[in-house]
Amino acid sequence: MKIKVAFLPTSPLAIAGDVCIVVDVIRATTAIVTLFDAGSDRVFVGGFGSDVTKARAAVGETGVICAERDDGSPPLGFDHEPSPSLLSGLDLSGRFSMLATANGTPAILAAVREGASLILLGSLRNLDAVAWRALAEASSRNADITIICSGQLRNARIAIEDSYCAGMIVSQFCEFANDDAVELDDSASLARGFSISQNGAVPVLLSSMTGRRFIGNYRQHDVEFCARINESTIVPVVTAQHEIYDHPVYVLDAQ
Repeated sequence: MKIKVAFLPTSPLAIAGDVCIVVDVIRATTAIVTLFDAGSDRVFVGGFGSDVTKARAAVGETGVICAERDDGSPPLGFDHEPSPSLLSGLDLSGRFSMLATANGTPAILAAVREGASLILLGSLRNLDAVAWRALAEASSRNADITIICSGQLRNARIAIEDSYCAGMIVSQFCEFANDDAVELDDSASLARGFSISQNGAVPVLLSSMTGRRFIGNYRQHDVEFCARINESTIVPVVTAQHEIYDHPVYVLDAQ
């Protein structure tokens, strides 16, 4: 199977039929993994600027709705910003959640529109689990794998932390498949080489443009939380309402 990396979710993605992993390390995909770790039964995702009334209707009175403005703070009417470290302290057992962010959830919506056969959500926190799941799904479907990085500044620029995570996932593919079952295209080789050249996730995330911005907004705890590797075995799956998966993520707002 071929392994590819899209460093930005820019159309056309040429992912029709692929098993895809969407990555937004700081913070959307990390936050979604965390919502499930906190006990949420399902998570809805929407585009940046999602309607708070529609979000509340989806999750119900006991649900949690999370969104961010450009500075990372929650818009009026939403319960929380999409802060993984904050969400990890909540008890969401039996409750629904909703998330809308500037980069990660639009990247998820792009993967849906571009016709991926299956969309998994990856982060450093579920690194091994998402790599294993993607390999198994691609093998059973005789499909290729594309890792889609969300980027930054409304999906306009490459994000180092997402590229690093993509490279780490590619390295896990090579290790798990013993290099003989996967074929890396240039983008996957580039991401893998970049991740191998670094001294660890924490310095990469702290020194990234996104990381520095969050540190400047007094959110360094989130950056450090997002840098932890293999702290979760949850693999969220973007799915239609009639499909049954563990840890389902539903599209609420395609805009």
